[in-house]
Amino acid sequence: MKKQLLMSLLATFMFAAGFAQNKNVTFVVKSPDSSQVFAFGDWSNWGNYPGNAMASIGGGYYSVTIPMTAGAHEFFFVNGTAAFVKEGITPTMPCTNGNAQYTNRTITVANDTTYCATWKTCTSCTAPAGNVSITFKVQNPDSTPVYVFGSWSGWGNFPGTAMTSQGGGIYAATVTMPANATYEYLFVNGAAGTKEVLNPAWSCTNGNGQYTNRMLTVTTTNQTICRRWAKCDSCNSVVPSNINVKFQVKSPDSTPVYVFGSWSNWSNFPGNQMTSVGNNTYEVTIPMASNQDIEYLFVNGTGTKEVLNSTWTCTNGNAQYTNRLTKIKSNDTTLCATWKSCVACSTTNIPGVATEKVGMSLAKNQVKLVTNDKMNIESIQIFDIIGRNVFTTNNAITNTAIPVEVEANKIYIIRARIQGQDYTFKGVVVE
Repeated sequence: MKKQLLMSLLATFMFAAGFAQNKNVTFVVKSPDSSQVFAFGDWSNWGNYPGNAMASIGGGYYSVTIPMTAGAHEFFFVNGTAAFVKEGITPTMPCTNGNAQYTNRTITVANDTTYCATWKTCTSCTAPAGNVSITFKVQNPDSTPVYVFGSWSGWGNFPGTAMTSQGGGIYAATVTMPANATYEYLFVNGAAGTKEVLNPAWSCTNGNGQYTNRMLTVTTTNQTICRRWAKCDSCNSVVPSNINVKFQVKSPDSTPVYVFGSWSNWSNFPGNQMTSVGNNTYEVTIPMASNQDIEYLFVNGTGTKEVLNSTWTCTNGNAQYTNRLTKIKSNDTTLCATWKSCVACSTTNIPGVATEKVGMSLAKNQVKLVTNDKMNIESIQIFDIIGRNVFTTNNAITNTAIPVEVEANKIYIIRARIQGQDYTFKGVVVE
């Protein structure tokens, strides 16, 4: 009986000792020709071709950890999907077994280790850090629910990862993703999944006029990023002076119609696509920084730019690159012109005349509408004499002065909606 017990204990010890010899070897390969990627070697008796599947860890690296016995092993990397391709290593390379018929990489395992090499070479690499946690926060979205949606998921989970309220108009979500990589993302909100609209000229974006996304560079440390909805500004920062500029063009030669301009560094030709609003007029609204000169052109059809005369007053005067030139100020504005001309769109949609119920005063830096105490001002629009909208507000207003920017010695038309009725005034600022 004692002999049987001794033999049983000895067998158990030998099994445990053998199991303890297994080491965790992390294989990493950099820049394979394609994905999927596998590590294939003698640890499986070469029986599981194409091998153990490797996972992307960002930055062009793929990794897999395999328990292996201590000692010498041979292996190589494989990639592809339907047609698997072995990496092309040669027996003269120092990291191989030197066998011209079966050229494999070699590794001697003594402890837990990481083997990192560049595809098809013996050049070693440094395995990147694993995953990191990125906490995204967004302030004052247009509506709820709110999501963060990005390239780390392959853009495959729209509308994205749900964010939870933190109070103070801020929503947050933490996403785990591979370190040492660059990603693109957007915030999304509402039941319909409305993506925030960003300006490709803003420094926080990818600069792509067609698919304008935020940019994020992930290192090896966890990060928290908090941004205002549809802006580059950090949470709780001063509200920026970005404005919405509505471009309209009337009677283009053909469709589709676009506006193409300097705000995107002329990088998104044919530009931002415009939509029909009736009366042979097309429009699009683009957010951009205020108080700047912008140049632009309307484009239509398969990419035909409108032809302007450099002597016209609405252009930059450049005979080689003749573009429309406009200075935008600090208020939302509408720029409307007829195709291939400096003729502005008509103002026939400005109705009515003021009555004795409402009074108006206009100064260079403010407009004031005075009504009786029971009348609420619902909106104000100011147009110059050729019909360009230079100021709009749709917020409820009391009988106080509204800050605007108008020029001296020019006639302006002020349209106000009060208690559901439109009133129209004319005013001029005289210095």
